[in-house]
Amino acid sequence: MPKVYYTYHIRVANHSLVQVEKQDSQHQSLGQPSGKFRYQEKFSNNSEIAQLLNLANKDELNDSNKARLLGEALFDLLFDDVLRQDFVNFYYEVVQQKKQLLRVELDIDEQNLPEVAALPWEFMCLPQSANSGTIWLGTTPDIIFSRRRSQWTPAAPIELSKNEKLKIALVVSAPNNLGNVEYKRVQEALEKLAIEQAARIELLPVVNEANPGAVDDILAREPHIFHFIGHGRLENENKHEVGEIAFVDDLSGEARWEDAGFFSQLFNRHRPGVVMLQACEGAKLSTSQAFAGVASRVVQQNIPVVTAMQYEVSNATASRFACSFYKKLAQGAAVDIAVQEGRYAIALGATQYRKRDFAAPVIFMRVQDGYLFKTESSIDNKQESLISNMVNINSSQRELFHQALMDAFPTKQSLEMMLDYRLDWKLNHIADGGSLSEIVFKLIKDAEAKGKLIELLEAAKEENPGNPKLRNL
Repeated sequence: MPKVYYTYHIRVANHSLVQVEKQDSQHQSLGQPSGKFRYQEKFSNNSEIAQLLNLANKDELNDSNKARLLGEALFDLLFDDVLRQDFVNFYYEVVQQKKQLLRVELDIDEQNLPEVAALPWEFMCLPQSANSGTIWLGTTPDIIFSRRRSQWTPAAPIELSKNEKLKIALVVSAPNNLGNVEYKRVQEALEKLAIEQAARIELLPVVNEANPGAVDDILAREPHIFHFIGHGRLENENKHEVGEIAFVDDLSGEARWEDAGFFSQLFNRHRPGVVMLQACEGAKLSTSQAFAGVASRVVQQNIPVVTAMQYEVSNATASRFACSFYKKLAQGAAVDIAVQEGRYAIALGATQYRKRDFAAPVIFMRVQDGYLFKTESSIDNKQESLISNMVNINSSQRELFHQALMDAFPTKQSLEMMLDYRLDWKLNHIADGGSLSEIVFKLIKDAEAKGKLIELLEAAKEENPGNPKLRNL
């Protein structure tokens, strides 16, 4: 039974206030708590958080305890005591009790708060003082952490035809007057994935001399994912640092620096569903920061999802992330789930939480529910027959289903909890009043009329897997 999302949208509009919008799986508001933004109170050049950030920037954390302290410090900037307890309660209700997913969206006004938006929020970790165990917001599988502005208009999902493959374009920019761009390991990982997932993924010819013309040509082939590896830099414009990306000049072969505006305009030819920006291995920190800055600008140009590495990572780490990310997408996962799983895959690797690598991938998203790529229904004959039979069950089958539900959920409360936690159905909206037997009868009739008997049966089995009558059904 697929899980549903609940949302915890965090908005920082100024230096004093954090506003939260909580939503259920139907995007209905569950409250709007607020708290004090403690950036100015806790952040200074000599503060502990500044020192930890400096270690992360220099790739000198080298200790999971230091990474955790940085994550807790960042968490404390956003969550004062009231909001922290509110988040813990919401997490417990959604993830622990209802067994659903919690999407945490961070909305920071980059124009007014550029220094705040630039912080590596993907490190965030629930403080130990909350007594709720170890919860890293950027890697915990039941939490999906992304950056999203409430002002962005959601992008429409991309409809894939029944047999259409997910097309990936790998684009490499290596000007001859800059350092090498080591991309082979990522290319090999993608080639292997394309072979293993041949029915679902197609890797387009690699562009390894990325000038604007070559990029335009590969975009004409309408890739769903555009993966760029190269050099970047931060340039000071009007007292603001602006990210730039190096293309290859088609005459000299040297670097041709372009800002996010020019880079974004290239996608007027074709807008991929995902743009991934990866700084070359061995790059300076400013390169990765430039890519993260460009990513936040590109997503504003109607690109549904942009991901970037806010730190330089090894090719091994980049390929580990890419393999996990693309594999999840090919399996039909939501884009933000794919990124969360990619960060988690890094954390499960050799560096674990001792290095900054797990917090490197950032996702800027403007897809409403995370499901960017949607495939046409492809139900095989066996499933079709099963659904047909379940929609049109006879009286004997209906009676067996009735007895099984009565046996598995002997009280109205237990039945109500199963429906609420597993399906997000409200029993009192379906069958209110009467004996338990009458309520179960109305429930089955309602599910039958809506063609959702299979969903009801699967949810019941998931909630009470040991019940023999449900197993026999």
